[in-house]
Amino acid sequence: MDVERLLVEEEAAWARLRGAFGRVPADRFEEPTLTPEGWSPKDAMFHVAGWLADCAQVLERIREGTFDRATEDALVVADINRAWFELSRTMDISTVRAEFEASRLKARECFATLPEITADAWEWFEESGPLHYPKHGNDLEAWLG
Repeated sequence: MDVERLLVEEEAAWARLRGAFGRVPADRFEEPTLTPEGWSPKDAMFHVAGWLADCAQVLERIREGTFDRATEDALVVADINRAWFELSRTMDISTVRAEFEASRLKARECFATLPEITADAWEWFEESGPLHYPKHGNDLEAWLG
């Protein structure tokens, strides 16, 4: 596993995603037209932050030896996404932006400092970061036109 390569890929994908969010006009940040499901850019930002925060927690459990793959496999992604969508609707923009930045830093730190990169650690970081960012970055770029 090439950890440095994955960190470089994550950095590049993050820069693109942040750039896309940075191009959203302030008066459109809560406009619920980003996705057919009614997500706004704020909702998408909180969604990414939520997965990064979960990633950091899983990486900490991997470090501590308390990660249980069976429990994680039982998670229903659609239910989690729905719950985060509902929560994001109640949050102010500055809090969502802070969570977005902080959760990414925490996930990166947890991954980069693991004494051993397991397949589970790799998968969680890759799926939550460099594979996840482009989906929402592409949505934002298409929405921005």
